[in-house]
Formats: sequence, structure tokens, C-alpha cells
Amino acid sequence: MKSSSFAPLAIAGLFSAIGLNPSHADLPFRKGEMKEVPASEELQRQDAEAKALLDKAISAKNDGKLDKAQGILKDAIADYPLTSTVAVARFELGRLYEAEGKPEKAFDAYQEFIEKHRESDLFGEAIKRQFELASLAMNGKTGSLFGLLPSKSPTSRVIEMFEKVASNAPRSSFAPQAVFNVGILQKEAGKDAEAITAFQKLQDNYPADPKTKEAALEIIAIKEGRETNDDSEVLKTQLEMEKFIADFSADPRANELQQKVGKLEELDADKKFDIARYYERKGNLKAAAIYYQEISEGTPRYADAQKRLGELKAMDPNLVAPPSAPKSRVIAQENVIDRPDYNGPPAPKLQAPAKPQMRASAEDVLPIPPQ
Repeated sequence: MKSSSFAPLAIAGLFSAIGLNPSHADLPFRKGEMKEVPASEELQRQDAEAKALLDKAISAKNDGKLDKAQGILKDAIADYPLTSTVAVARFELGRLYEAEGKPEKAFDAYQEFIEKHRESDLFGEAIKRQFELASLAMNGKTGSLFGLLPSKSPTSRVIEMFEKVASNAPRSSFAPQAVFNVGILQKEAGKDAEAITAFQKLQDNYPADPKTKEAALEIIAIKEGRETNDDSEVLKTQLEMEKFIADFSADPRANELQQKVGKLEELDADKKFDIARYYERKGNLKAAAIYYQEISEGTPRYADAQKRLGELKAMDPNLVAPPSAPKSRVIAQENVIDRPDYNGPPAPKLQAPAKPQMRASAEDVLPIPPQ
């Protein structure tokens, strides 16, 4: 028999006892148009019936009767939404779609399970299944009962799948890799800005994850691949390189990046020397001195620049300011514009990296608390 009505606290207590959140209930109910929480005895009876249906569905699946198993699971979900068995039924529906070679339907079934049963012991497994489905789709194949099948999922759909994995369990071990894969897919699709955003998100949110290093290299590769005459963009690329060298000095790739930074310094020195000579010819000796001073030590132009500075200083000691000897042309560019005697083109303003928004655990799969 059904009870007449329950006080709010009693209803909440009943939901808690069966491991469900009241906000996750599927209302209205199909079976008998139930609009009230059933009494304890009635709920036990329904749970027993739901378990019987679940066993029947699993038996049908094992016998290869996938359509029949799917129908039984859907009936169990629709008819017994308040039972503890419904979570398992939703999870098994996802596994059934996998067996049928329907990866997108399987992913969506797991998504419904995740949204409605965050407290379930199967939550972590559902996240894992979603990640594996997205990974198979990314690589062009999907798993099924019949082996590996070609995937027809468009890139945008695969990106959406990985984004859901990361948002479903941001503290799981799958989240950093999911965010990294989003960046790779965006890069392959030619969407550089979106790719950089994803890689930067990985760096900000998961600074301790091994993929952070790879994300930094991907950002550098994207910036290097751009054809540009904009000095500010070149400076930003060098800044990314220098950040990697500072953060991962033991990585063998840091040496390669150091060589690239050296070449950029040489190109910059050539450009600064030419500009300084131009200002000398125009009679603007203060501006010329500034550019000579900003040529980095160790570049081929450094000796010539120091010689010209000596000659300018002999003409007028006030032309040459005390050297600040910056080691990086990025730092030099940021300092030069603040000088009152600066008479050259403005230096780009470089934004500092965003502060981490969260620190992730690479071990546990912890669901987001219900909103």
C-alpha cells in the first residue's frame, strides 16, 4: 500500500536511506502514475521487482539478445525510479550500448547515470568508461562486443565528450588527460586559440600533473608555427620557452629550447643594432644609446654595441644610462619603456600566467557535489 503523504523531513530521510538525492528522482513515475514517495514496504517490493528485471536483462545480454535486454533495462528505469537498483540499471544500459557498438549512446547513458547517481559506488567506473569511449573515438575506433569498429564521431563531439569527463570529475586522474586531449583535438582542427586555452587550463588547474609539461610544449609549438612580423608575438613565444626552461631545466628538450632562445636573441640583437644605427644617423643619440644597451651579452652584436656606446659616452657621458644588464630580452623590453628618455617603439605588455584555480588529485575519482 502507498502512504498518504510524508512530511518533508521524512521524505528526505527515506531518500537518504536508499542512497538517492530527492532532486534526482524521475517524476512523474510511469508505474501507476505514482506522485508520492512509496512507503517502506512498498519500496522494498519495488526494489525486489527491479532487481528481478535487472537479472533478466543481464541474462538476455549474456544470451546475445541485446535488444531485449535494452528494453528490459529501460522498463526497470522508468517503472522503479526510486529504487536502489535503478542506478545499476542505468549503468548496465551504458554497458549494453557499448556491447552493441554504439559509443555515443553509451557515453550519454553513462552521463545520465553520473548526473543522477553521483553517490553510487559505480561513479568512478562510469567516469573511466566515458574516458575510454572518448579516447577510442579520438583514435578513430570504438570498442564493441564484436571488436573494434570505425568511429563516425565528429571532432566537435569527441571534444564535448572529453570536456564532460573533465567537468564530471575534475579531481579524477582522467581529468588532466581529458583536458590535454581537448587541446590536441582543437590544434588538429586548426583552432589554435581554443587549443592554447585548453593547454593553459591544464597548466593552471593541474600544475603537478605530468601532462603540464607537454601542454607547455604544445603552446610553444603553436606559437612557433605562426607566421608573424609582430615583435610582441615573438616575445611571447620566447617567454613561453624561457618559462619551460626555468620550470623543466632537467628535461632534454630544455636544451633545444635554449638554443632557440639564443637564436631569437641574436635576431633581436641584429634588429636593435640596426635601429640604433638609424637613430645615430638621425642625430637622436639618446635613443641610439638605449638600443645599444639593450643588446644582450653573448650575441654577435654585443661587442659592436659596446664599442658604439663607448664612443657615445665619450661624446656625452649623460647619453648612456647605468647598465641594468638584463639577461632576457623579454625582461629588457618590459623595463625599457619605463625610462623617461625612451624614444623608440613601445614594448609589448606581457600578461603574467593566470594563478591556479584549483589543485587536482591524480589518484581519487571524487564526484562534484550536487548543486
